[in-house]
Amino acid sequence: MQWRTPFQTALSDSGPFPAPLALGLQGGGAYGAFSWGVVDRLLEEDQLPIGAISGASAGAMNAVATAWGYLEGGRDGARAALRQLWEQVGKLSAFNPLSLPGADMQFDLMTRVLSPYQFNPLNLNPLRDLLAGMIDFERLRANCPLPLFIATTHVPKGEVRVFREHELSLDVLMASACIPYLQQAVEIDGEPYWDGGFSANPPLLPMVMETECRSLLVVKLTPDEEPGAPTAAQDIFARLKRILFNAPLLREMEAIAEMRLSMNVAGRLPSHLTRLRDLDVQTLAIDSDFFASRSALDPKPELLERLFEAGCNAANGLILKACNG
Repeated sequence: MQWRTPFQTALSDSGPFPAPLALGLQGGGAYGAFSWGVVDRLLEEDQLPIGAISGASAGAMNAVATAWGYLEGGRDGARAALRQLWEQVGKLSAFNPLSLPGADMQFDLMTRVLSPYQFNPLNLNPLRDLLAGMIDFERLRANCPLPLFIATTHVPKGEVRVFREHELSLDVLMASACIPYLQQAVEIDGEPYWDGGFSANPPLLPMVMETECRSLLVVKLTPDEEPGAPTAAQDIFARLKRILFNAPLLREMEAIAEMRLSMNVAGRLPSHLTRLRDLDVQTLAIDSDFFASRSALDPKPELLERLFEAGCNAANGLILKACNG
């Protein structure tokens, strides 16, 4: 399928990346505010058309909020929708019991003994109410301004299922962000789904194969490297979770690299394979300092703003480097 969306109104090579640009947004709870900053800065570049967005968990939230805001009010509308999402998430933190001293350790112990079916039998989730009040999913399904690739994990098979923009619903978005030790599985068409980060974080191959993107920017909510080996139990568990959630991305990045390498040694290629061979691939990763004493499950407004600024600065540095290169 060939796409030409409102995001692609100024196709040009005069911008910092070959256009159109595909965005892959990793999941990572509150650290998704870093991706918010990156996307916000990219939306300031009028000559940079965004051709598609893929996401899992918090990355899916950012992807859908961007598309919804753009449908409502163009680039400024997308930026406003992202800010609205994260400001509301920050307000929810006022009612977050994990903000109390020592609560994170107690909660960690509780979730190893009790399941969300036991400690939250009514399946209450304030984030669901927030998104339901913010986004008209029926309208977005019918008029989505760009291709979306939203990752979920099909629980019975343990496989990724990628939902497209015409399949979007509140349940799909909640499934993409369903952490199984915190929330009950989300049922879609009678099948249970968990967080997409377990199986595709984010899904890249479908996006680069099914759209005409000429650049791919992956925004990572896991650092490229973290010093040393943790020794405290909580730190070990947190590092292990980041490694596990980063593994699907590493596999997809390696697959894309191998595909491009094999195309380099091939003879004359059809146009769609030439595009893949010449695909400009870049990554932006969050700094490991953010993981020193913060929790992805405790999105305080001050943390979200710091992450937002860090994302803006990282994207700005990448743009300046590309323009000067």
